[in-house]
Amino acid sequence: MSANLAGRTRVRRRARSGAAVVACAGLLVTGPATDAGAQAPASRSVLASAPADIVGSDAHVLVIERTPASTTAEQLVASLGGVVKKQQPERGGFEARLPPGTLVTVRASPSVVAVERLERDAVTGPSGCLATDPACYDALPSTAIWQQAIGLDQVPGRARGRGVTVAVLDTGVTPSPDLGDRLLARVDLTAEHDGIDRFGHGTHLIGLVAGDGTQSLERFTGAAEDADIVSVKVAGWDGATDVSTVIAGLHWVVANRARYGIRVVNLSFGTDALAPTGRDPLDAAVEQAWRAGIVVVTSAGNAGAGSTITKPGDDPFVITVGAADSAGTALTTDDVVAPFSSRGPTADGAAKPDLVAPGVALVGLRAPGSTIDAFRPAARIGADYFRGAGTSQASAIVAGVVARMIGANPALTPDQVKGVLLATTDGTLAGPDGGGAGMVDAAAAVALATSGAALPVSDPGVTPSGGTGPLDRARGTHPVYADVDGDGVPALLAGEVDALGRPWSATEVTQAWTPTSWAASPWAAVTAEIAGAGPAPAWTGPRLSQLTWEPDYFGAGGWLDAGWDGKYWGGKYWGGKYWGTGMWQ
Repeated sequence: MSANLAGRTRVRRRARSGAAVVACAGLLVTGPATDAGAQAPASRSVLASAPADIVGSDAHVLVIERTPASTTAEQLVASLGGVVKKQQPERGGFEARLPPGTLVTVRASPSVVAVERLERDAVTGPSGCLATDPACYDALPSTAIWQQAIGLDQVPGRARGRGVTVAVLDTGVTPSPDLGDRLLARVDLTAEHDGIDRFGHGTHLIGLVAGDGTQSLERFTGAAEDADIVSVKVAGWDGATDVSTVIAGLHWVVANRARYGIRVVNLSFGTDALAPTGRDPLDAAVEQAWRAGIVVVTSAGNAGAGSTITKPGDDPFVITVGAADSAGTALTTDDVVAPFSSRGPTADGAAKPDLVAPGVALVGLRAPGSTIDAFRPAARIGADYFRGAGTSQASAIVAGVVARMIGANPALTPDQVKGVLLATTDGTLAGPDGGGAGMVDAAAAVALATSGAALPVSDPGVTPSGGTGPLDRARGTHPVYADVDGDGVPALLAGEVDALGRPWSATEVTQAWTPTSWAASPWAAVTAEIAGAGPAPAWTGPRLSQLTWEPDYFGAGGWLDAGWDGKYWGGKYWGGKYWGTGMWQ
């Protein structure tokens, strides 16, 4: 028994903890949002609201850029004698030093949304890393101690997710011996049509859900080593996707749930849209899966303090997971909410996330040659594994815990799963500062789920989403480019048009999702389904348009073809726009 395990304490209290992380301090100097082409005046009110130490002295700031992003703001900072220090894509901008008297000029630029004063000592967790410093997280020791931190080592061996399939909507998967024949299918709704992960995010998360550690002599395993996996790929090499593609992926999952035994879906994806959940089509889509008996687990986002929960994590039905920093130990007394983890309230005023799970220095599977792999060599662990941090990873862990619960008690409903998870958390981090009900406790959750006692049921007490709101509002501020009209020129995908170039209709999310509805969907003709880890046959069906963050990337098959360099990777072009993994950048 390790020293960490021997000293482990499992505190079971639901009281709110005082161990919350202090939010990034300083003044947010901002004004009303303007159109991209409009000049925001340097008003006296902005100047008057800025402390003298920002206006009159060298300032360490976060410059939040208007989207679609360009290099304009960086060039402005440099022209004023400032220094661009570090990209912070998960916050939508970059870190800089501004000379005295230049803040108002930067804020007035039409390429800038806001300028925020940064205080480094206010955004570090117990691991000692600045919230937006991925190089620091990459350098943390490789460990599997998170399994002990959530009691996974105390779950009976028979409850490892056998017979339960987890669908992971993400960037695809690179087949691995750690998955073996438990990788049942690769489904691809992108122009690549092969299910292979060229970005690197999906593979990493699938390893955290269900890797069995074959290549590490079982040192690095996922949360449910016996669970089956279906990978549903909705984004290509640069992580770009559209809300309509994600909705279509959810449609496929619901329509094929009986065929593959799908009981859980992990969706580490989020947009910054603010539409009410009662009308939002993406919220309506995850609720379709929930009503069909599939537990939906989603990430909270990586934007830190403030009302920053991303969609569909704002939905009251689904299980929204924040990230905890467990300081590399199995103790609960030194845990804090990770400084990058998003927190509520949501735009609807709801308290989210629902709970937290470890989200720092987690070892999952590596996708060699992928975009993430190429630009984060320090995160590699040998030839087969990769280290990452973010709410995506925390979500994947909870998805694996849910698979264990359902494997132990197949009769569980989604409402019961959520009720049991929230009733059995270790309450040390519970509270409104990003901890939700507290840290997930796998052993307690499985024990209650199989106890035979009356089980708690989550009851959000709200009307299900009608999904009748505009698709374009569900996209948030990070739309993608596509050539949906086939003229060879990519254009911004905007308005009430889906990624196929078809007019959007609310019936896409209001109709019942069945095998018949999927077969009748235009998405069926462009979706590839590859069995297991085998090679993908040559695609002979209709061709989808490639989705990209920038029109310059159109036609590129990977980061090398696109001419990416360290600046673009560290910057806004991936930028955590969707995938809830701020620590990759």
